[in-house]
Amino acid sequence: MTTALGRAGWRISSYSSNGESCVDVDFTRDGAEIRHSKEPAGPSISFTPTEWSAWLQEVLSNEPANSNGRVRVEVMPEGWVVHALRSDVSLSFTHEEIIAFRAGVVAGEFDRDVALAELAPSS
Repeated sequence: MTTALGRAGWRISSYSSNGESCVDVDFTRDGAEIRHSKEPAGPSISFTPTEWSAWLQEVLSNEPANSNGRVRVEVMPEGWVVHALRSDVSLSFTHEEIIAFRAGVVAGEFDRDVALAELAPSS
């Protein structure tokens, strides 16, 4: 379902163990945004389509190269801290949350092209 502002709507991986605690993703005509699903009113980080694709490749590798142009990932003993490069926003995710997100990426749940098809006006 498309919102009035041309957003696909926030979604998390279906692989999230409790169905609510994960990387929360929304797609817009301009790219993608992430936030922590535990904080729906909290900060988010925006990606262009190119940055989104590059970051997903880093997520899949499980060893972020921090070359996506939008975020720097700090791998900590308790999980990942995702730092925006152009603001002071940082989002913290547990390893379990990242594993669930990665599984969703592998399954195609965060494919921007599919989300854009949802945003396209129906004929």
